Amino acid sequence: MSRTLSFLLNILFLGSSLLLSSQTAEAPKVKEPNKITEVVTTDSLPASELLKRAVNFVKTENPKYTKTNGVTAGSKAECNITFPVKPKELNPVCDYTGKIMMKVIIECKDSKYKYIIENIRHVSTGGKTSIGNIDNIIAECGSMIMPDLTLKKLRGEAYKYAGSVANDIKTAMKNAVDNSKGDW
Repeated sequence: MSRTLSFLLNILFLGSSLLLSSQTAEAPKVKEPNKITEVVTTDSLPASELLKRAVNFVKTENPKYTKTNGVTAGSKAECNITFPVKPKELNPVCDYTGKIMMKVIIECKDSKYKYIIENIRHVSTGGKTSIGNIDNIIAECGSMIMPDLTLKKLRGEAYKYAGSVANDIKTAMKNAVDNSKGDW
């Protein structure tokens, strides 16, 4: 009897240890698709000063990309940014010449601001080789027209451009805005 009891206790112990080891502490956080965001703290700057810097970023032209539809409402400034894009090969398998577009929002509070780069998408000039949302698994034009390798290259290029915009925002938000009108 004691042998059977010890055997059952061993089985119960092994079974419970296997159950406990198979549980995970917490599921990993999944990033929101097609969105890049960061909260940046500053040195005790008021929200009004940060908003001036955000508006200055929206208004200032950049040779790498174009900004359109600049709007300021309340404590945020936003615009649409467009990068021209074309294949680097001489005779590409898929001619995706067009533009990568994204929406940029900068929200300001006292001593911090948050930028959001969202709605990243690709639209081709001819409209026949567009990806649409950059996180699409299969391009809007279909996998027969745009191969998977080309889709991945273009997706990487789009996120590189979004990272460039994020760096430009951080640089612009560090610089004070000159409000002097000068002599007229």
